[in-house]
Amino acid sequence: MKKILALTLVAILLAGCGAASVKTGIGHNISIEKSADATAEAEGLAQVDTVMAAVTVDSSNKILGVVIDTAQTKVNFDTNGKITSDLTAEQKTKVELGYDYGMKKAGSAREWFEQIAELEKWMVGKTIDKITAIKDASEDADLKSKVSITISAYQAAVAEAVANAR
Repeated sequence: MKKILALTLVAILLAGCGAASVKTGIGHNISIEKSADATAEAEGLAQVDTVMAAVTVDSSNKILGVVIDTAQTKVNFDTNGKITSDLTAEQKTKVELGYDYGMKKAGSAREWFEQIAELEKWMVGKTIDKITAIKDASEDADLKSKVSITISAYQAAVAEAVANAR
């Protein structure tokens, strides 16, 4: 979240300094597809994944800067519907979690925040058409060795941010 706010402030400063062709936009993508019913063997899960993206674009809508983060909010419950999660626990985004997110512990070569940073770098200088032209990071030679996460939700959030850029 801090990076999104910083990018927005930089864009406002640039616009105020005569770079009127620079626009800023914010977009998001929300999914509950990882939610699951409680069973006799396992607790239920209500999970909301909220992808947030902030962009700065030039007059031709090429990305000058992009920041992406995800809030992955999880609430467990038992078969009676009683919430078993700590409702007072701090909720951190994936970037805020850093290494604590745990992709490396699960066998990934790179942690989530490292992969999203590579995706952000790759997006800079491209239009949304080029960004959404691929369906998977493995389709691009530059991304293939750096990004193993599914990118469709990030592409959608960035596309909305570009469309919202003013």
